[in-house]
Amino acid sequence: MGALNDLGVRHGTDKARHVYNGVSYLDVYEIYLEPLRATVANVVEIGVLRGQSLRTWHDYFPQANIWGIDIDPAASAYGGSRITILTGSQADPEILAKAAPGQLLDLVIDDGSHLVDHMITSFEILWPRLRPGGFYVMEDTNCSYDDMRPYMSAWPGQSHNPESTNFNNDRAKLNKLFYDRIFAMDTPEKEHTQRDTGLIHFWPRQVVLRKV
Repeated sequence: MGALNDLGVRHGTDKARHVYNGVSYLDVYEIYLEPLRATVANVVEIGVLRGQSLRTWHDYFPQANIWGIDIDPAASAYGGSRITILTGSQADPEILAKAAPGQLLDLVIDDGSHLVDHMITSFEILWPRLRPGGFYVMEDTNCSYDDMRPYMSAWPGQSHNPESTNFNNDRAKLNKLFYDRIFAMDTPEKEHTQRDTGLIHFWPRQVVLRKV
């Protein structure tokens, strides 16, 4: 168990409790982020709940401003020193633009609605703002295979989505996002926006992308 997981346990985030073969979500993050602790300036996390993971990032990155985005207005109570909460949908470009406005991002975490359409929209808007060498992580990707309607009443925030929201996930859409970037790495004619991916690592329930 590393320093990041220890912080997660202290703050009570479920990122420390999600464990596969003895490796937690936070153990995976630390593999990539430990060398960057002193230099990370802007972290955006989609999905706030009660702010446990935001406080974990606050303590792990001593120089960083932490931006949390959540559709549930109740999440606004969990802001604080260097932690700013934005209330709105992760599929709303205006809300996403308010996170570290005018600045590059070092780390983006999508732990939001787990709706594939939302995940793709957030990625398409926030990935261009990621600095070279920055990381974009999608969590709980097992949900991307599911019809999420049964979770509408169980998960805080889902009920705040409009009636037109597509809760029936189509994993093929997310797979295409990864496919296009994997094959663009060796295909010069692909658009630069698809050729700026340095790595895509698939972990149990997490996908980690690094920008070049």
